[in-house]
Amino acid sequence: MNILCFGDSNTFGISPVDGKRLGDGERWPGILAKLLGSEHQVIEAGQPNRTLVKDPPFSGDKSGIKYLKPYLEAHTVDVIILQLGTNDLKARFGLTPEQIAEGLKQLLFDINEFYKSSDPPTCIIISPPKVIEVNQYEHMYAGAALKSQQLAGHFFDVAKAKQYRFLDAYPLASPCFSEGLHLTSKAHNLLAEHLASLLLNDKA
Repeated sequence: MNILCFGDSNTFGISPVDGKRLGDGERWPGILAKLLGSEHQVIEAGQPNRTLVKDPPFSGDKSGIKYLKPYLEAHTVDVIILQLGTNDLKARFGLTPEQIAEGLKQLLFDINEFYKSSDPPTCIIISPPKVIEVNQYEHMYAGAALKSQQLAGHFFDVAKAKQYRFLDAYPLASPCFSEGLHLTSKAHNLLAEHLASLLLNDKA
């Protein structure tokens, strides 16, 4: 089974301690690969600042199918794990949870369009984890604490309509309380364990 992990900085594995990238065995895609074993391939495609709806004006174009398509062209993919939506909560975008969920629906539509002549891979949708409005993220993510909680229900509805599996990261994967955005080591481990359970139980 080939599994593509497509997400933002929490998929890429930014450390809340020093801002550097966590090691292979510390970020959830790498932990997931170890849990699943060598008979499965986990393809990491995390990118800081990646969005569902808006292109970050200071970081270039990182949204949508444009950055997913090269991975789909290069790999035979059985499962796509999507962990997106946190960056869309930035205050400057002014997006509602409903609008962010529409961005997810559009991305899923684009994936199906890419595979319109063949069967598309199944998807696992991860809702954004909790956002804590502190320090450098207090103003950048003003209002995101409540919106990140509300997104889970909207993402669940999108996953259910598409008959995709859903993992609610809001109660499961907490960020560092003093940094506010990036996942702790414990959260990376918990995410990987729950994803491994979803994948292995589905296979069984």
